[in-house]
Formats: sequence, structure tokens, C-alpha cells
Amino acid sequence: MFIAVLSDDPSKRKDFCKLIGKETGSGDITFYSSNFQGVIRTLLEPTLYPDKLQPLLYTLSIADYVVLLVDALTPQVGEIIVALDLLKKEKGFLLSSVELPTKGTVLEKYESMDSPQAAKEKILSLQPDSSEGELLALVDSAFQVKSVGNVMLGAVKSGSIKKRDKLVFLPSKEEIEIKSIQLNDKDVEEVGAGGRFGMCYKGNPIERGILASPQNSFKTENTYSGELSKSPFYKADFPKKIHAYTNLQFTEGSAQEGKLSLEKPLSAKSGDKILITDPGSSKLRICGVLQVE
Repeated sequence: MFIAVLSDDPSKRKDFCKLIGKETGSGDITFYSSNFQGVIRTLLEPTLYPDKLQPLLYTLSIADYVVLLVDALTPQVGEIIVALDLLKKEKGFLLSSVELPTKGTVLEKYESMDSPQAAKEKILSLQPDSSEGELLALVDSAFQVKSVGNVMLGAVKSGSIKKRDKLVFLPSKEEIEIKSIQLNDKDVEEVGAGGRFGMCYKGNPIERGILASPQNSFKTENTYSGELSKSPFYKADFPKKIHAYTNLQFTEGSAQEGKLSLEKPLSAKSGDKILITDPGSSKLRICGVLQVE
């Protein structure tokens, strides 16, 4: 399973992650792994946040659970709360020394912890949910390795991937074939929901995005309609140029009257949430959300 560790303080996030797991990879997100009583739990730390908004959103796309660490109510903590609420991240724990504006937000459902050790024990007691059904895997990194070929790292959110599977990468619609799979540095034949994988594949180079089966229910469009809502904490009108975000995909566009018009296509399914952001804002950078019809 995947657990986001969030705070406005990067050092606080890092110290908490080290309390639970071992670092297994870093970039704009740092990954930590813990194998306790046969359950692998992967912690995600949005390393470049709050300087950059994207790592926070990438982390939340992958996460099944959230740990929110708070020492003071800062604008960045408020921004994290807005993101959690708009994305309906309802499973989580709160370790805070101050009162937070939780009323009417998903934080009302979070369990409060009184110490990092208590939070650690709670995390290590979590059991993964069954997540069968249509394949959804998120690729967070892809690169070429000499003598090996194309390699990608990512997370399976639902369904499973087997060696020799032929899949589609979205939004580019590139067709790829899985040559080998590694899970915790061991070769395996299959990786299921909750697993962080390394895979060698046959096909053209890819970037961040979605892995899906050829018979998937994703749309890849430049225009999406649905329920468009602004965060109650965002007081201005939507900016003329917005950045739309969903499942490790970002593109510029505009938002108005229940519709998103995008400069590049995004892949999404009915019911998915596309965040509307303004990364260059000096205040709240998360404006609202469109739920795809």
C-alpha cells in the first residue's frame, strides 16, 4: 500500500519517513519502503514541496492513506488541506500540535495521533484493501539503461500486471510489452495493487502517466465536461490560464461553465477528478476541481 507523508516542513517529513522505512528512490518524490509482517508499505514524501506544487499532487495520486504532520497553521498547510479535500482523500491520520480548520473537510474523518511513535504503530497495523478490477498503474519515472533497454518505475493502483502483458501508455497511447518485472529488487511474474514496480518494457520511450489495458475505459481528450467547483478557500475567479492535473498528467488550458479546454490531451475516466491549479500564484495554488461526467 502507499502512504503519503505530508507537511509544510520537508525535514519533518523526511525524519518521519526514516522512522518507518528505508529510502528506495528519490527525485521530486522520495520513496521509503517498510516490510513488516509480510506487508510492504511504501511511504511517499513530496520532496520538492512546497517550492513546487506538482510533487504534492503526484504523491496524492498514488497514495491510499495520508499522514499529515502539522506544527503550525501556515498557508502551505492550508494548501495541503485544500488538495486533500478536493481529491476526497478520506483515509488518514493527523499528528498536530495546533487546532486545524477541519470542519466540513475530509480531515474530520482523520484519526488523531499523539506522537510519531503512535503514528508509526498505526501505519504498521494497516492492511491493504483488495483492489481488483480494471488495471490502473501510474508511471512516475522512465529511463533507458544500457544493455537493459527501456525501464519504468511506478505503482499499481488496481488490477495487476504480468510479464509479457501488452499494455497502453496514456495519454500518448503508446503500445508497450512488459519484458520483466521487479518488486523489491526481486524478479517476479506479476505485480498487483499496492506494489511499487520496476519494469523493463519493449516499445518507445515514455514519461509520466498511466498504464492501462488495451481495452480500457479511459478517454483521452482536449476537452472535458462535468461538475466544476471552486474551492471555498479560493476567493478569486479562475485565472484565464489554468493548469489541469490528474494522475501524473499536467497541461495548461482554461476552465469555465462546467468545461475544461486543454492545450494537450489528458486521459481520464468518468468520475475522475481533474484539479484546476495556478502553480505561479503567490497565494493558494489550487483553485478547484472538475469531476468528469
